[in-house]
Order: sequence, then structure tokens, then C-alpha cells
Amino acid sequence: MLHAAWLSLACCFALKFVACLPSSDHLALSPKDLEQGNNVNNQGQSCKLGSGEESHEAVKGDESYWPYQKFKSSPYNPPEFDITTDGEPLGSGLIFLTPSDFSTQQAAKDVAPIIVTDKGQLVWNGPSANATNLHVSTFENKPVITYFSGVSTSGANVGHGYGNITFLDTSYNTLLVVCPKVGLVTELNTNYPCDADIHESHITPRNTLLFSAYNVTRADLTSKGGPSDGWVYDSLIFEIEPRTHKILFRWSSLEHVPVSTSHLPLGTSGRSQAAPYDYFHVNSAVTIGNTYLINGRHTFTTYLVDAPAGNILWRLNGIDGGSFGPLPAGADFSWQHHVRPHNVSDTGLTLTMFNNHNAAPDNGTHPTNGLAFRLPLPPGSGPVKLLQKLVDPAGGEVLYADSQGDQQVLANGNRLMGYGQLPVVREYGPGTGENADVRWQARFGVDSLVQNYRAFRQEWSALPARTKPSLVVEGQASSDGYGVASGSGCKRAYVSWNGATGVEKWRVYEGSEEGKLKSVGDVSYKGFETSFVIGGPIVQVAAVTADGVEHRSNIVKA
Repeated sequence: MLHAAWLSLACCFALKFVACLPSSDHLALSPKDLEQGNNVNNQGQSCKLGSGEESHEAVKGDESYWPYQKFKSSPYNPPEFDITTDGEPLGSGLIFLTPSDFSTQQAAKDVAPIIVTDKGQLVWNGPSANATNLHVSTFENKPVITYFSGVSTSGANVGHGYGNITFLDTSYNTLLVVCPKVGLVTELNTNYPCDADIHESHITPRNTLLFSAYNVTRADLTSKGGPSDGWVYDSLIFEIEPRTHKILFRWSSLEHVPVSTSHLPLGTSGRSQAAPYDYFHVNSAVTIGNTYLINGRHTFTTYLVDAPAGNILWRLNGIDGGSFGPLPAGADFSWQHHVRPHNVSDTGLTLTMFNNHNAAPDNGTHPTNGLAFRLPLPPGSGPVKLLQKLVDPAGGEVLYADSQGDQQVLANGNRLMGYGQLPVVREYGPGTGENADVRWQARFGVDSLVQNYRAFRQEWSALPARTKPSLVVEGQASSDGYGVASGSGCKRAYVSWNGATGVEKWRVYEGSEEGKLKSVGDVSYKGFETSFVIGGPIVQVAAVTADGVEHRSNIVKA
């Protein structure tokens, strides 16, 4: 049975796009039939294909369980997206997300890395997994998508994890599953299969991989009012060769940054190995030439460090500016994520960040924003300039994201902001401060129950190599509300191809023998799943890509 909302929609478009007309007493298609996309069922009646329709059922949720999408031809259940837009130009590309369910009761139907359009239509649904940081990179001169999957910590130690990093090519073949083992000590001495952390997995221009990791170790906590033989998380950054796992660089926060610089209250942590003090909390790292830009969330500081020693070259601090001196008015930051460099030269560089400005000690006191700085080089050779501050629109929803999040600079000057702990993504126009304009917003869960570590808008062109289009045919079209004559034998087909980005149309083949199927017309590609009327009795469809190549589905006896 179809969902009530879909039935209503089907009745609306049936009269316009679907008709089952009496035919002559032979099965041959006339030239006119082919031109109009008519097909003939086994009762000698003509069933008009129409132009095709986007098809999915929006399954209702409640105050904690978010609505989700359901398809006939594929098993995936991504969230239903609540999207608003003001019609102003948006950046190009698809949206990359990793929704996660952090509720004690189920708040999302499924959690998996997903790619969607900015209309909320599914493009690719990855395997069900606790995933983060799905994005497009270049590896060995070819585009790939990478993502972390594994275990996320919870309870008193919430905020990091242990897992691997998957590399997929443009055919969704698995190039690599990077599973580093670096000798970590964990909270309960658990030996996890892989040691990479949820926060950072970044492919560098030299085809190496940067990833974060958390090691439990002893440290003196007297500067924070704790024991001299306390326990901390030592935030680690590794650079490795992805294919061999050879370690090229290792950086330890505890070896370079004093525990006393942390702004995280000690509370009851640090007294045992089972509950270490997370004094630094690394959450992003990238290379700048032969140096590394590393962010410490709990020290309100981003560091540039050298190699191979890892010595700190300069610091940008969210309170006093660090090596750069006082920050401009309104440019202070705290609990920040996803610090990224741009336009680097000998005399300066631009840094963007997602400024959470909230965490447990001061929740709800400062709305989250996005910042862009121009820093002079060397530090102190000029003032720090605030280039952009992305804030909540006047009269709009005010967002306080305690954790996670990112800011991405798009090619057209827009900025994409993923709000991490809040299941919200916004695209801002080029304005700043009071002139910041939200051009697009998507919500896909209940606040704090569904979370999404980072969000990206990126170009991605892919065609699956190991799967083919999936075709399903269901019931009498007339009995399901499609507006065709009762007893006509016309049926409805549903087709999808998970991950395919270049499909322009679907070519429909029908006949009475599998080896003698003939084309009866084309229907337009309407989204992840397209539906149309068929006659049968045997049906197959082909995805037609821009180069004219056909990619055949399974054959269905209708």
C-alpha cells in the first residue's frame, strides 16, 4: 500500500501524465505510439509511459523521530529534508553528509554517509555505519571520496573515536581502507581494530594522509586543581603513506602545549585512566607546505608547527590573539572547529573557522558563527583583519552548536556551514555581519538527537561499476490510484541506481520474451527514484548517460 501523501500526489499527476487507452486488436506499435512513448500490455491495451515522476514516500516521524524517505526500488532510508531557500544563486555541487544518531532512543531510521542534491534528493547512500567527514579529495591525481567509520566514544568520554578511513573511486570501488595501528592506550585498555579518530582524515597535496588520534597517558594536573599523577588524553596527529601505513610525521599536544592552557573545566575527570582529562581536543589538521596547521578546541588556539620536530611557530588564540596580538572587535572565538588556510603567501594568509562559541561551561551564551581572518606574516608585522563573520539572520533561528561543525568556502564566494551537533546546514551568500544572508538551509533531524560532524558541497561525478540500475514493478496501476482504466493490466515501474550522477533518462524495453525486448520510449530522470507506467509482460530499463551509453537494469516479469 502506498503512503497517504503519495496517494494524494499520485492522483494529482495521474490525469496529466498517465493514461491507459484502448488499442486495436494487435500488439504492434505504430510510429505514433513510439513517438508518444506508448507501450502495449499483454491484454492488447496501450499504456502511456508519460514523462516519469520523482518517487519516494515520506514516512512520518514524531517529536523525536525524524521523518525519513522510503523507496520502492532501493532499501535506503535517508532523512526527509526540510529545505528553505531565498532563490539567490547557490554554489555548485552536491551535499555530503554523515548523519549520526546520538539519542538514547532511535531518532533516525538509518545512519550512513550520504550524498544528496540541494533539493534533498538522494544521490548515494553508503553502508550503514557510524561515519564522519565524508568529502571529495584528490588522491594520486584522481578524485576520490573518503570517510571515517568506526566507534564513537560516549558517556563521560564522549567526543572522539577509533576506526578506519575508506577511499572510494568514481566507480565506488574501494581503493583503500586505511586501518592504522599506532600503539594507543585506551580508557579501558580496549584493543580497537583501528586507531584513527573521528575528527580528521585529510589527504594532502603530496598524497599522504593526515589523521587524528587520542592516547590516554599520565600527566601532572596540579595547574588545573587535579592530582600530580593524573590522566589525560594526549591529542595526536599522524601523517602516513596510505598504502603502506608508514608514519612520516607524528605530533603530540602533550609534548608541546601545557595542560595549564586548557579552558575545559577539570570537573571529575583526570583521576583515573577510565576518565581522562581532554585538555586539548584536536579536531582539525592540514599541511601548509612543510608545516602543519593544528587546531586545539579546548585551548581556543590554532597552532602552526614545523617538521620534523613539531615545534610551535605561531599561535592564533581566540581570546588574546596569541602571536598576532589583539583581535578585532567581535572576532573572539572559542571551542572552534575546522580551521582551514587560504591564499597563503609570504606576507599573510586567510584562515576560516567554524566558531562554536559554546560548550558545557557557557552553553547558550554566544550564538555560533563563521569567521574569516587575514593574518599578517610574520606575526606582529601588521594587524589581524576580520574579513567575514557569518551570523544568524535577523529575525531567523538562532543556532548554538556546542560541538562539531565546519565552514567551507565555495567557488562562487558563498560559504557552507554545517552546524555539527545540530542537524542543520546553511549556505550563506558573500555578505558579512548584519548583511550575512542565508540563501539555503536544510534541516534533517531533531536538535542534538541527530548530529552531523561536517557538511560539504562539492562536485562529484560517478557511475557505479559493481551494481546496475534496480527495477521494481508493482501491481495494477488502476488499483493503486494512477487514474487508468480498471482491469487494464497497466502497472507501475520504479527504477533507481544508487550513486549514479550522470543519468539523463531511462529507456524502457518491453516484450513477451527476454531475448526480444524492444524499446517503447524514454522517460526523464526525475531524481533518485523515477516511476512510470508500463505494460509488460517483461520489462527492462536502461540508464542513458550523457555519452549515450546504456546501462541495463535487471529484467522483471510484470
